[in-house]
Amino acid sequence: MEDTERAHLLESLIGVSASRRTYYSEYRENERRLDRAIASLAIISAALCNTTSGVPSLAQAVVQVAVQHFDAPWAVIALNNQAAQRWIARRGNDGLAVLASHSAPPALAQAVEQVLDQQRLIIVEEFPGARMLGAPMFLSDQVVGALVVMLNREFVIDERELSVLRTLANQAAVAVENARLYEESEQLRARAVELYQDTYRQKTELEEMNRQLAKARHRLAAAHQNQILNNERARIARDLHDSVAQHLISIGMTLEWCRVQLDPHSPIYERICNAKEIARSAVTRMRETIFQLAPISDGQSSLTESLRDLALDFEKTTDLHVQLRTTGCPRLISVEAASALYYVAQEALFNAYKHARARHITLGLRFTRSTVRLVVADDGIGMAAQAPQPGAALAERTGFGLRNMRERAHEIGGTLQIIRPTGGGTELRISIPLRVASQRV
Repeated sequence: MEDTERAHLLESLIGVSASRRTYYSEYRENERRLDRAIASLAIISAALCNTTSGVPSLAQAVVQVAVQHFDAPWAVIALNNQAAQRWIARRGNDGLAVLASHSAPPALAQAVEQVLDQQRLIIVEEFPGARMLGAPMFLSDQVVGALVVMLNREFVIDERELSVLRTLANQAAVAVENARLYEESEQLRARAVELYQDTYRQKTELEEMNRQLAKARHRLAAAHQNQILNNERARIARDLHDSVAQHLISIGMTLEWCRVQLDPHSPIYERICNAKEIARSAVTRMRETIFQLAPISDGQSSLTESLRDLALDFEKTTDLHVQLRTTGCPRLISVEAASALYYVAQEALFNAYKHARARHITLGLRFTRSTVRLVVADDGIGMAAQAPQPGAALAERTGFGLRNMRERAHEIGGTLQIIRPTGGGTELRISIPLRVASQRV
């Protein structure tokens, strides 16, 4: 083998020319640069694998590695997208720093445009004091960006350094695309999660609305049935009041007229009295039935209307003047309480007509925050004559009507008083605590 061939073979193996007398220093320099290239590629590979940090973080890592490997004062990575994104690294006295795109020298921007236009590796020597080395970033035969470094004049450019730059540029293109796709996938995933949560929320709201609709439909059907039932109950109660109750009251009044015309010692007198009591008891039972047939949810209105009808009935069949007065805010009371109050008012009117020789009677129904009170006041003499002092409560009587009224008041948790006002006449007062009167409404 000739010496020339041996020299070329040795040069291809060790990367230096063997024709020189001493090539050890050149060999050591090439070895150092090769080690630096391998270390840089390892750093680059680690940086390019970190696609989950996003495109900006990845691009900043690339330009920092480029500055370190090429010992460059400046490096820039430019994407050829619509936003024309740029990331620039600079080596200063305080180390590496990533700057805004407007902080770079104009030569970097010119070199980037040249790489993107020519789509090849370029070396620009015309800038004073520096050289530009740039490589396009290829992705599936498409140029997606450029990587440009500004080199010092002392930096030696050889095929090994150009390969490092090409490798870095192409790997950066793949990594940037992967990072971009990862960002898009994360955005799509977040949007999918948002849409799922929104769909689930709408599904939950729809199910709740369906449940509410089913409940409303059930309540509407029940209300419709109750309305039909209440209308029928009201019709029956109205028919009983306008026909049977009125006839019974007329019978009672007629029997009373017959009674006062007869001799008390006559056997007919006793029978007429018994018949009158039966008629009055029948009216009482009829009124109770009417109350129970009336709509339960409107107890206070039914009581007021029934008392008004009672006053009109007495005015039609007797010479009494009966007036109804209601005060306070009407409250819901039970049918039992309304029936008892009505019975007491009816009994008091009969007693005033029968015994007190009254001409005027006032029915007062008063609602307070704690009680419901009924007052029956007349201008006669009747039971008031048995009270010892004006304003004092009447002593316990053994009369059947008074005893029944007391029992009725006691059954519903109320109290009954009969007093003689200072102006004359008689007042009957029945008070029921509202908490008791409102039970079972």
